[in-house]
Amino acid sequence: MAEQGDMTVVGADSHFEGKLTFERTAKINGKFDGTINGKGELQVSQNALCKADVQAGAVAVDGRVEGNVRAGDTVRLNGSGVVKGDITAAKMVMQEGASFYGLCAVGPDAAQNAPKPAGPPQPQEGKDGGKK
Repeated sequence: MAEQGDMTVVGADSHFEGKLTFERTAKINGKFDGTINGKGELQVSQNALCKADVQAGAVAVDGRVEGNVRAGDTVRLNGSGVVKGDITAAKMVMQEGASFYGLCAVGPDAAQNAPKPAGPPQPQEGKDGGKK
Protein backbone atom coordinates (compact mmCIF):
# COMPACT_ATOMS: atom_id res chain seq x y z
CA MET A 1 0.00 0.00 0.00
CA ALA A 2 1.17 3.51 -0.73
CA GLU A 3 0.43 6.83 0.89
CA GLN A 4 -0.54 9.70 -1.42
CA GLY A 5 -0.92 12.74 0.80
CA ASP A 6 -3.72 11.78 3.14
CA MET A 7 -4.88 8.84 0.98
CA THR A 8 -3.93 5.17 1.36
CA VAL A 9 -3.89 3.35 -1.99
CA VAL A 10 -3.89 -0.34 -2.93
CA GLY A 11 -2.37 -0.18 -6.42
CA ALA A 12 -3.92 -1.58 -9.58
CA ASP A 13 -1.22 -4.29 -9.80
CA SER A 14 -1.58 -5.25 -6.11
CA HIS A 15 -3.49 -7.97 -4.27
CA PHE A 16 -3.78 -7.32 -0.52
CA GLU A 17 -5.16 -9.75 2.06
CA GLY A 18 -5.89 -8.80 5.66
CA LYS A 19 -7.38 -5.97 7.67
CA LEU A 20 -7.26 -2.37 6.48
CA THR A 21 -7.93 0.50 8.88
CA PHE A 22 -7.71 4.16 7.88
CA GLU A 23 -8.55 7.62 9.20
CA ARG A 24 -9.17 9.84 6.14
CA THR A 25 -9.39 8.24 2.67
CA ALA A 26 -8.49 4.85 1.23
CA LYS A 27 -8.63 3.86 -2.42
CA ILE A 28 -8.68 0.31 -3.77
CA ASN A 29 -7.40 0.13 -7.35
CA GLY A 30 -6.42 -3.56 -7.30
CA LYS A 31 -7.73 -6.55 -5.32
CA PHE A 32 -8.44 -6.64 -1.60
CA ASP A 33 -9.57 -9.62 0.52
CA GLY A 34 -10.35 -9.21 4.22
CA THR A 35 -12.00 -6.51 6.32
CA ILE A 36 -11.98 -2.74 5.99
CA ASN A 37 -12.71 -0.31 8.81
CA GLY A 38 -12.23 3.43 8.43
CA LYS A 39 -13.51 6.77 9.64
CA GLY A 40 -13.21 8.50 6.28
CA GLU A 41 -14.18 7.57 2.71
CA LEU A 42 -13.42 4.29 0.97
CA GLN A 43 -13.16 4.51 -2.81
CA VAL A 44 -13.34 1.33 -4.90
CA SER A 45 -12.06 2.11 -8.40
CA GLN A 46 -13.60 0.85 -11.63
CA ASN A 47 -11.42 -2.22 -12.17
CA ALA A 48 -10.99 -3.03 -8.47
CA LEU A 49 -12.33 -6.12 -6.68
CA CYS A 50 -12.95 -5.83 -2.97
CA LYS A 51 -13.96 -9.06 -1.20
CA ALA A 52 -14.49 -7.59 2.24
CA ASP A 53 -16.95 -6.49 4.86
CA VAL A 54 -16.63 -2.71 4.89
CA GLN A 55 -17.36 -0.17 7.60
CA ALA A 56 -16.50 3.45 6.80
CA GLY A 57 -17.73 7.01 7.03
CA ALA A 58 -18.61 6.96 3.32
CA VAL A 59 -18.17 4.46 0.48
CA ALA A 60 -17.96 5.18 -3.26
CA VAL A 61 -18.07 2.14 -5.57
CA ASP A 62 -17.03 2.21 -9.23
CA GLY A 63 -15.68 -1.36 -9.16
CA ARG A 64 -16.95 -4.47 -7.37
CA VAL A 65 -17.54 -5.11 -3.65
CA GLU A 66 -18.44 -8.61 -2.44
CA GLY A 67 -19.34 -8.24 1.22
CA ASN A 68 -21.52 -6.19 3.54
CA VAL A 69 -21.14 -2.41 3.45
CA ARG A 70 -21.92 -0.15 6.41
CA ALA A 71 -21.46 3.63 6.13
CA GLY A 72 -22.12 6.32 8.72
CA ASP A 73 -22.97 8.74 5.91
CA THR A 74 -23.34 7.85 2.20
CA VAL A 75 -22.91 4.78 0.04
CA ARG A 76 -22.56 5.84 -3.61
CA LEU A 77 -22.90 3.22 -6.35
CA ASN A 78 -21.64 4.85 -9.51
CA GLY A 79 -22.58 3.65 -13.01
CA SER A 80 -20.07 0.80 -13.16
CA GLY A 81 -20.34 -0.13 -9.46
CA VAL A 82 -21.46 -3.56 -8.22
CA VAL A 83 -22.21 -4.55 -4.62
CA LYS A 84 -23.01 -8.15 -3.67
CA GLY A 85 -23.91 -7.89 0.01
CA ASP A 86 -26.09 -5.96 2.41
CA ILE A 87 -25.88 -2.17 2.64
CA THR A 88 -26.58 -0.11 5.75
CA ALA A 89 -26.16 3.66 5.47
CA ALA A 90 -27.64 7.01 6.38
CA LYS A 91 -27.88 7.87 2.64
CA MET A 92 -27.52 5.95 -0.62
CA VAL A 93 -27.07 7.13 -4.20
CA MET A 94 -27.33 4.62 -7.03
CA GLN A 95 -26.63 5.74 -10.57
CA GLU A 96 -28.08 4.16 -13.68
CA GLY A 97 -26.00 1.15 -14.68
CA ALA A 98 -24.99 0.20 -11.13
CA SER A 99 -25.86 -3.25 -9.74
CA PHE A 100 -26.81 -4.22 -6.20
CA TYR A 101 -27.60 -7.70 -4.86
CA GLY A 102 -28.58 -7.81 -1.18
CA LEU A 103 -30.65 -6.20 1.54
CA CYS A 104 -30.62 -2.47 2.13
CA ALA A 105 -31.31 -0.33 5.20
CA VAL A 106 -31.04 3.38 4.47
CA GLY A 107 -32.00 6.39 6.57
CA PRO A 108 -30.94 8.35 9.63
CA ASP A 109 -31.77 5.46 11.97
CA ALA A 110 -30.65 2.64 9.64
CA ALA A 111 -27.69 1.53 11.73
CA GLN A 112 -29.80 1.17 14.86
CA ASN A 113 -32.73 -0.58 13.13
CA ALA A 114 -30.88 -2.80 10.65
CA PRO A 115 -31.40 -6.52 11.13
CA LYS A 116 -28.45 -8.30 12.65
CA PRO A 117 -26.66 -10.75 10.33
CA ALA A 118 -27.69 -14.35 10.82
CA GLY A 119 -25.15 -16.47 12.63
CA PRO A 120 -24.41 -20.11 11.97
CA PRO A 121 -27.39 -22.47 12.22
CA GLN A 122 -28.07 -23.68 15.73
CA PRO A 123 -28.53 -27.39 16.41
CA GLN A 124 -32.14 -28.37 16.93
CA GLU A 125 -33.37 -30.79 19.53
CA GLY A 126 -34.98 -33.99 18.26
CA LYS A 127 -38.05 -35.68 19.71
CA ASP A 128 -35.91 -37.67 22.13
CA GLY A 129 -34.30 -34.44 23.51
CA GLY A 130 -30.99 -35.07 21.75
CA LYS A 131 -29.33 -32.61 19.40
CA LYS A 132 -29.50 -33.23 15.67
